[in-house]
Amino acid sequence: MSIFNEARLETWNEVKGLSDEKLNQKPSAEEWSIREVLDHLKKIDMAAQKMLKERVKEAPVKEVEEKPLEVAQDRNNKRKAPSHLEPEHDFISGSQMKRELDVVREQLTAAIASLKEEDFERVLPHPVFQELTVRQWIDFIGHHEKRHLSQIKEIKEKIERA
Repeated sequence: MSIFNEARLETWNEVKGLSDEKLNQKPSAEEWSIREVLDHLKKIDMAAQKMLKERVKEAPVKEVEEKPLEVAQDRNNKRKAPSHLEPEHDFISGSQMKRELDVVREQLTAAIASLKEEDFERVLPHPVFQELTVRQWIDFIGHHEKRHLSQIKEIKEKIERA
């Protein structure tokens, strides 16, 4: 199983059974709730889908070196999400959040499935790694989600102690 799919499965297993209150509870005023983390992941999938639909066909095919995508999982290196990827702060039920995330993931998966084999070697810009092939981009999404999976586990521990 690819890291792209594995990470989402792990995310659902981690949040399964949490009440709507726990999903929406912030450990502190400046930290995200689990639901906000999930909303951020939804926005990542939406942005990736848009990028694949709008930019892949004219992106160049070229070789780029392998990137250490797993560093995206390192939570010691804090990053602020760009404003267009920051979560909404509304209270949303877990079932609604899951539906929204599932729909967006299905759309992203369909966009990936529509690509031709050579499209996976096309190169697109990336804010951290400068440029990634489409294949690397898809793996990056999985590594990025695993980063936030660690964040979800941290949030769960904090709200259990509160």
